Amino acid sequence: MHAVFSRYGQFLKQTVDPAFQELRQEFLRNGISVHIQGSDDSQTACRELIVESGSLRNFIYGIRYRANDVSDTVVGSLSFPTITEEENYEPICYFADGRRGYSIKYMQKDELITDVLRQYERYVKMLAAGKHDLYLTDKVHPGQGGKS
Repeated sequence: MHAVFSRYGQFLKQTVDPAFQELRQEFLRNGISVHIQGSDDSQTACRELIVESGSLRNFIYGIRYRANDVSDTVVGSLSFPTITEEENYEPICYFADGRRGYSIKYMQKDELITDVLRQYERYVKMLAAGKHDLYLTDKVHPGQGGKS
């Protein structure tokens, strides 16, 4: 396992896991069905916080890595002492509705919690507005709460 990928694994364990556990406890305390799933395999390492929504598409805030190639000029450069490998692994969030995710590389636990709650609030507002059936209904798995 690359040292840089190992830092991504540490990010999952030290930032994502505690944030997702805290969110899970709070959702459950408020009667909201939620679970966490993921993998620690070096090829598919990820985490997903899944809020179950009955016949609607579940809310999913997932995190996976994206491997980016790093140029030879940067690797070993004194200007970038922390970049020592030819690949850089960056944690990226993703959502069940297919929206484009973004890097969460520099987020701390509390910032990640805030980001998940902001995305969940957006999801709830979309549900309430009723104008976004294309994103919110799961026609592939009807009656299964949108698991995809």
